[in-house]
Amino acid sequence: MVVIILAIAGVIVVPYMLRGGQMELQAASRMVIADIMYAQNEAVARQAVRRVVFDPDENTYRITDAEGATIGVTWKGGSGSENYVVDFDDDSRFQGVRLDNAAFGTTTTLAFDDLGSPVNGGTLELATTSFRYRVTVADFTGQVTVEPVPGG
Repeated sequence: MVVIILAIAGVIVVPYMLRGGQMELQAASRMVIADIMYAQNEAVARQAVRRVVFDPDENTYRITDAEGATIGVTWKGGSGSENYVVDFDDDSRFQGVRLDNAAFGTTTTLAFDDLGSPVNGGTLELATTSFRYRVTVADFTGQVTVEPVPGG
């Protein structure tokens, strides 16, 4: 009986283990979406502009206020001072994930006005060596969607 259970578990688990980077990519996509939604909600709650500044060259993004100062939150650890920065290279949960092709209007910055509407919608891509996902933010509503990019 134990052998049968292990065989069934192996049939289910092994294919996921062989898809190198897909789980990390899915986790990174979910985190980016959650952080975009956080910035949008912060803009509404504070009645102030919030920006998500993507830096593909450094493989990072951060959430800033209208003046460009990185915001701080106590739940991300530390003192809560200017700590809302995500670095895919430094976070072991996202090994091999890279930030590509961020385009919101003519910049790599996604900004939400004081009503939570994006100034410009756009897209960004997250990729590993085998897979690629596109995150899209709709112009007027700010609705966030994610989809795999064919050909990875």
